[in-house]
Amino acid sequence: MQNTSSNTEVALNLQQRERKSPFIHLNDTAKPGVVCGPFHAMSYYIGCPFACSYCYLQTTFRGKVDPVIYTNRAKALAELDEWLEQPGGLRLNAGELEDSLALDGKIPLVDDLVPRFAAQDRHKLLLVSKSTNIRNLLRHDPNGQAIVGFSVNAPAVWKLYEHETPHPLSRAKAAAKVQATGYYVTLRLDPMIPIGGWEEAYTAFIRDVYRVFSPDQWTIGSLRYYRSLPMWTAKVGRDATIYRYAQEPSSEDGRKRVAISARAKLYQLAMATIREFDAKVPVRLCKETLALYDKLGIQPNGCCYSALAANDKDVSFL
Repeated sequence: MQNTSSNTEVALNLQQRERKSPFIHLNDTAKPGVVCGPFHAMSYYIGCPFACSYCYLQTTFRGKVDPVIYTNRAKALAELDEWLEQPGGLRLNAGELEDSLALDGKIPLVDDLVPRFAAQDRHKLLLVSKSTNIRNLLRHDPNGQAIVGFSVNAPAVWKLYEHETPHPLSRAKAAAKVQATGYYVTLRLDPMIPIGGWEEAYTAFIRDVYRVFSPDQWTIGSLRYYRSLPMWTAKVGRDATIYRYAQEPSSEDGRKRVAISARAKLYQLAMATIREFDAKVPVRLCKETLALYDKLGIQPNGCCYSALAANDKDVSFL
């Protein structure tokens, strides 16, 4: 299986059905000792047309990874309109169980969600994607209420494990256009994987990103998975050898992770390279353990799913 430079060529096996359960739910499943704030998620659709070896949706959906489009869209939008009436400042993640942009145009996710958030000033929309399918995003003024997280990786890792996705630098170029339109843009360098030559691969990639644009925020993380994921990866015909890079059990949540000493080196290198270009950009860790924060000698400060506003300037970052 080969990577493609554009997600528009990905073969789609779409299913359709009515959704019986609510479209929006609170995700507050982080275990003690793992830093991940609660957030609301919207399943506008579920699944993903891409074929990343490490995708957690393989376990979440027990191997049924093909996208499912819901036919009762009116119910989804009614739930969203009711959710938006809540007081306070909440964040809705429309990319937790789906790639937010991969199917846009086939489904009106962006056209349904972005204008609704732009029309109010309390709550934020979070879209997360490996796609470069940004045409509809560029048609809207988000009015400061939408965050787009582009998941990226070093090209050497992409070539091995992120099949059928656009090249990471193509994602960075798409992110630059989205940022210029007024969206707050996070680059998610996650999962970092310590392949041979990882130091050069990640250093070169981050430097290449800054030749394209300066992200508003970085979120970094490393390979982590629940024990059943390798089985489902093999069952769907993907490369399960990737999991050899993460064999250290985490007592906090039962996941296996890259060894803590190696994780610390991954993050230190990424942060040092980012700081070559931007001394103030927020850098957050994703679903990391308190033990890792202790090893780095830093305090947890939330992540892109935390209760903190994405543009909050009153917190310290890595």
